Amino acid sequence: MARWILVFFGTLIVAGTALTGGFVYDAYFKQPDDQAQTVSFEIEEGESVKTIGARLNDQELVDSLFFFKTYIRISNTGGSFKPGTFELKPGMNYRSMVRMLSQAEIDEVQMTIPEGFTLKQIGERVQATFPHVTSDEWNRLTGGASPFETDEFIVAAKKPDDVDLEGYLFPDTYRFFPDVSAEDIIKKMVVTMEQKIPNSITQSLNDSITSVHQILTLASIIEREVRGADDMKIVAGIFLTRLEIGMPLQADSTISYYLGKTSAELTTADLKADEPFNTYTRVGLPPGPISNPGLNAITAVQNPTETGYLYFLTADDGTVIYAATFDEHVANKWKYLK
Repeated sequence: MARWILVFFGTLIVAGTALTGGFVYDAYFKQPDDQAQTVSFEIEEGESVKTIGARLNDQELVDSLFFFKTYIRISNTGGSFKPGTFELKPGMNYRSMVRMLSQAEIDEVQMTIPEGFTLKQIGERVQATFPHVTSDEWNRLTGGASPFETDEFIVAAKKPDDVDLEGYLFPDTYRFFPDVSAEDIIKKMVVTMEQKIPNSITQSLNDSITSVHQILTLASIIEREVRGADDMKIVAGIFLTRLEIGMPLQADSTISYYLGKTSAELTTADLKADEPFNTYTRVGLPPGPISNPGLNAITAVQNPTETGYLYFLTADDGTVIYAATFDEHVANKWKYLK
């Protein structure tokens, strides 16, 4: 009996020593592998240590949530975390990670991307904010052969291989460290879009929209056609009806996009040209988005307002005028577009 007790307590001592050694290693000595990829991690204002730790564990940035919480307690660093976006690597020891998460928010650079910006406009904004990002690098990472082609969200969205990442970068206000890479900027915007538009929302749409890529495509057109959230829902209803009955969308914004012209600069010949993005000569959606839509436009596609309208125009003062018939639409043009 005495021998059994000695073996039992001996086992406990060995296990405790191993546990302590594992904690010390994770807390102070562990280092990321040379091939470890940087992961963007964001802390919101007022977020609790418990929530932060759980999310670090979910993103596999800490191997043991118990060890991480233990380090926070014994180092008394729970109140040092700062709001912001941080670039971390799996395999960091807890001391290094907490130091990084405790850096002042002032070290970051804020960048705002408005709704409806194109890839080209976003690239120009990124390069103006982070001069080390080149246009060649931006075009390579967002083009048709982008390394993000294999991203799970983009694959699930059913994006065609021959179109770029237009429409997949969510317009928002972001905070990055000054030396952030172009790849990390794009990844953050793609991840944010994924969070805003889960694949499951296609289940509630009509037969004309069967993929996230099509949602983004239609939302991007709506984003460039009208501004207000209510008008976006009405126009979404009009476009969805047109798709259902096989009527062309006839959206000037799609032609302006591929020609690089404003709507006012479009000619009769432009409207008649048989091009993939010409929604006057071709029925259905264009090959891909024409801008990067915001949440209002995406929500409009998901929850359109059903009306008897088939036509709309925007008056000089920005008011959207609707019509049920072509004759009414022509009359509205004479009345409101002078």
